[in-house]
Amino acid sequence: MMNKVEVEVLPWLSRALGKENKVRLTETVGEGETLKTLLEKIALSHEGFQAAIYDAENSALHENVVVFINNRSIRSGLQTKIKVGDRVVITPLYSGG
Repeated sequence: MMNKVEVEVLPWLSRALGKENKVRLTETVGEGETLKTLLEKIALSHEGFQAAIYDAENSALHENVVVFINNRSIRSGLQTKIKVGDRVVITPLYSGG
């Protein structure tokens, strides 16, 4: 059974998708797929995405990237399961003063 999830990539990171503003994508994921497989699918069709978002070799998000799934911060890793109807938001870590 194939499922859809919504993915939003916020500005600065959206440049990896060739856009300046927020980008909304709808991606199909299979049962039991993980955040890593979702990001890999997006990276297949957007050349600079993987390099901007995560370290594939170490299976880790870059330190300046935060991912929210259904409004919950995911820092536990790319093996987090994705399920039907999930909303994934990929945002840069904001700091300043």
